[in-house]
Amino acid sequence: MAEVLSFYQQKTKRDVTLEKKLLRTLSLQQVTAASEKFTKKLFPFADDPAGIMSDGCIDFAIEAFLAGGRYGESSKYGESFDDIKKRSFQEEAELIEELAGCLQSWGNMFRMERKMSCLYPFAKDFLSMWWQEGFRESEKRHKLRLH
Repeated sequence: MAEVLSFYQQKTKRDVTLEKKLLRTLSLQQVTAASEKFTKKLFPFADDPAGIMSDGCIDFAIEAFLAGGRYGESSKYGESFDDIKKRSFQEEAELIEELAGCLQSWGNMFRMERKMSCLYPFAKDFLSMWWQEGFRESEKRHKLRLH
C-alpha cells in the first residue's frame, strides 16, 4: 500500500527550508543597526540598557523579511509586485499592528507615552522596508536559480 502524505507537512517542510535559505542571506549587523536607528528616532531619550526595544524590533524585522521572502516566491510565476503586495496586506497589517502595540508599551515603560496613531506610520515604514528586502532577496534567489 502507498503511504498517505499530508500536504500540510510538505508545505511546512518547504517553508522551513525557504526560511533557512533566506536567513543565510540576512546580515544581523544590518538588522541590528536599522532597529537601533529606528528606536532612537522614536524614543531619543530612552535609556534601554537591556536592549529590549532593539531586540523586539529585530524580531519584527526578521519576521517581515521572511514574510516578504515567502511572498517573493510568487514572483517567479509572473505575478506583479503590486498584486503580491495587495495579497499580503492582511499579514503585513497584523505585523504592523503588533509592532505599534509593542512600541506603545515600550514607550509607557520608559515614561515616553505616544499615541498609537503616531506610532503606526513609523511601524509601517520600518516593516515595509524589511518586507521589500525579503521580497527582493527571494526574487534574486530565483533569478540566480539558487532555489
